[in-house]
Amino acid sequence: MTAPIVTSIPPVFSRKDAAGQEIGDAYLGRCIASWRACGFEPVTVNAEAEELHPLIAALDVQVVRVPRDARALTGRPHVYLADLLDAARRLSAERVFIVNADIELEMSDTARDRLARLGPMETVGVRRRDHGGEKSLATPPYECGIDLLGAGQEALDGIDAGTLVFGMPWWDHYLPLRLLWRGAQVVPCPEVRAWHLDHDGRWNKQQYVSSGREFLQLVEGTPAPMRRDPWVDAHVAGLARIRRGHYGASPPRRIEARLLAALMPRSYTQARRVLRETSLSNIALLDRLAGGA
Repeated sequence: MTAPIVTSIPPVFSRKDAAGQEIGDAYLGRCIASWRACGFEPVTVNAEAEELHPLIAALDVQVVRVPRDARALTGRPHVYLADLLDAARRLSAERVFIVNADIELEMSDTARDRLARLGPMETVGVRRRDHGGEKSLATPPYECGIDLLGAGQEALDGIDAGTLVFGMPWWDHYLPLRLLWRGAQVVPCPEVRAWHLDHDGRWNKQQYVSSGREFLQLVEGTPAPMRRDPWVDAHVAGLARIRRGHYGASPPRRIEARLLAALMPRSYTQARRVLRETSLSNIALLDRLAGGA
């Protein structure tokens, strides 16, 4: 496989082992080595103003620089998803893969060969398994996200990522939705494992809400020619009903939700509740991409 695997490695990478010892650089090195062992060529996309982690040069990771960063939104020089996608599409005329920087990959030879033949309108998604140092298949995959995503060039072409930020919430809901909606065919890959060493300090509630609002706006603005899948049509219609207050586990909660949507549609509380229900609803969407794994 010669396909690039694209990520954004931060300038400082900190992780702790079970004893509380710093192992960030060693863990990052394991992640990069695992990508190469699976046949990928690692690429990191970073803003021009961002310092590069020393391991990028030491491990000969290809670098793509982009002019802007999302510091104004996140407080850190994250790259916008749109810039990462543009870089990924320029790197390969056939297929690209996107991975979070803190993911170790394992896959069988069969899975490696299948991903090497990912077609122009095919896609694959893998959920991570969190661990504290000891990997175990008994640990269920994390339901609410995708940590490895691959797609053919035709499937990725023309996707508008707005101001979503790679590494922040919702990018890994939005790309699966758009790929499935335009009719990309899912390739099941049960023999791919994405391992993630659990850690603190990912993002705050305000970032979750602002990114979620951007997710909903982008979904609503998806052009008609890219709405080709009836199942996703129905799913998106369900998300619209959630925004109108159609959710809640009991009659009082459902009444409260409808009143909040009617009387305070732009409030922070309304946004937070809608996004929570949207994320839960999207589990079915991610199930479809990841094949239930």
